[in-house]
Amino acid sequence: MFERFARDARAVVVSTQDLCRELGADEVRPVHLLLALTEEGSGVHDVLSAHGITTDAVAECLGVVPSAPPAPLGEDDAAALRTLGIDLDSIREAVERQFGHGALDEPAAGPTPPAGRAASDEGDDDLDTARGRFGWGGHIPFGRGSKKVLELALREAIRAGAREIRTEHIALGVLRVDDEAVTMLIRAIGADPRALRADLVDHGRRTA
Repeated sequence: MFERFARDARAVVVSTQDLCRELGADEVRPVHLLLALTEEGSGVHDVLSAHGITTDAVAECLGVVPSAPPAPLGEDDAAALRTLGIDLDSIREAVERQFGHGALDEPAAGPTPPAGRAASDEGDDDLDTARGRFGWGGHIPFGRGSKKVLELALREAIRAGAREIRTEHIALGVLRVDDEAVTMLIRAIGADPRALRADLVDHGRRTA
């Protein structure tokens, strides 16, 4: 499924890894995807900015929104996608080929760094290698909410008759996902979700 992502949409998904590390997050959540969408180079940067959803605004709100993950994906979601000929297991396999095994799994407790050696030590090549291999600063898994966003992005692309998943589809997925943090963030910024959705859809039509 990941091969269906447009270049800038792939960049957004990958960018969430760096953003989550900077924020000290243990998993990728919908708000992190939204933050990545506001960055320069994102296909929907200007659309979001016009509604007050900028990198600075989102980053500021991230300090006050709840971080609890939303409810898990249900069998109804998988069944709905199967009616469209889309297999969630295939999506998982595609994402894991790109990001590594377990990319969509729940975050697991990582191993403790060797005694007497802090995980933040600099200049230690062996420890840096261990971090990447065992998870100290390595891949950050997608949480349930962000998995749902990617599913909804796929649905939006299908609805629009698009050949690939674009940044506007990810943004629409963020708006549709039932995530309290996203809802509170958009409310705090003062954006109108309906107007934003309409502008994102229009942007997609004009740039298709």
